[in-house]
Amino acid sequence: MLDAAVDLLRTEGPASLTTVRVTREAGIVQSGFYAHFKNPEHLEEELAERTGRVLREQMASWMAALRAGGVDDGSLAARYGEVLVLFRDEAELIDLFLRFRRTPSPLGRVLGHLHTQLRADFFQYLRERAGDADAVRPHLGTIGVHADTLVAALLGVAEGIVDGRVGDLGTAARELAALTHAPLRALMMR
Repeated sequence: MLDAAVDLLRTEGPASLTTVRVTREAGIVQSGFYAHFKNPEHLEEELAERTGRVLREQMASWMAALRAGGVDDGSLAARYGEVLVLFRDEAELIDLFLRFRRTPSPLGRVLGHLHTQLRADFFQYLRERAGDADAVRPHLGTIGVHADTLVAALLGVAEGIVDGRVGDLGTAARELAALTHAPLRALMMR
């Protein structure tokens, strides 16, 4: 039923998450819905938890690899390539993330938190890469803006993958890598 709910959300939006629609999409009788969920809101909460858990685990793993990797653009492009493959392979969940991360629903709250965490992870990564803490301190605001820019760029590429506009993941990964370090190096030279 959760997979049916994902399909309905993607094609028809939150209003489609009724017991009748979900059970019909899942191919089960309506009374079977209540064997798993109290009501449609409970279904949405479970969907939010599952979606958030899958994306959180995968993004945390990717961010750990990003932090552990080399600082050269080739290593960074390889790490971005990994996350772009994840976006391609999990296109349905990424689509939900992109659509609902700012909504006031249970799904929106979970995905919004994931969005905030991604920004915080990028900020921390950039701060670590910038060097000496004393030298970085005057630039924290700019590093925060750069973290926001990277999140926006990454989500823009994710949207292109989901929509079928971005097929060459290697080129996209190299562009993201260039966008990550070049401005940071320029900032620290000021």
